[in-house]
Amino acid sequence: MNKHIVTLSRQFGSGGSEIGKKLAEALSIPYVDKSIIAEAASSSGISKEHFEKADEKRTNSFLFSLVSAHYGGSVAPLQLNDIITDDKLFIHTANAIKKLAQEPCVIVGRCADDILGDKKIIRVYVYAEMQDRVQRISRLYELDEKAAATLIRKTDKKRANYYNFYTSKTWGVASNYDLCINSSKLGIDGTAETIKHFIDGFNEKN
Repeated sequence: MNKHIVTLSRQFGSGGSEIGKKLAEALSIPYVDKSIIAEAASSSGISKEHFEKADEKRTNSFLFSLVSAHYGGSVAPLQLNDIITDDKLFIHTANAIKKLAQEPCVIVGRCADDILGDKKIIRVYVYAEMQDRVQRISRLYELDEKAAATLIRKTDKKRANYYNFYTSKTWGVASNYDLCINSSKLGIDGTAETIKHFIDGFNEKN
């Protein structure tokens, strides 16, 4: 039985989200991804759209966006406390992650490995060969290979900037994780199965 929270960081196009779903199913524990946004919006009273816009990326470079929060389905007049900064959204996101991670689960991205540092965590990083990532994103988003490669680079950069800004670590550096695995070598199912074997072994010794 899995006793730990699994945090899964992933390169864009590596199949990390699909791997996370299969892993959660194999371990019989919840898969936590977009539910983080829903929980953060619900608990904060801030529109879900603001969290979606800022999800795993810094949406502004210096101070804040002058937008109003949504209360009771209507838009209140802009007040100082209503100003929504990236940092404010991150705090609510972090609180949502802590709430959702009270029990073993597979939780994807959003600095969860750092936010939950005081819990029993198995940290996994999924990456893949660039050509495989390009083919996957081309298929999923109906893009040509050049556009897919550009989207991959931009998305990875945004994820790295977000992670590096809000943690004391560097995104994608092997020493930050317990397991780094190349999904190109084993495919989606094989990668999920290998991660499960790793977790099973970890649980036996801890």
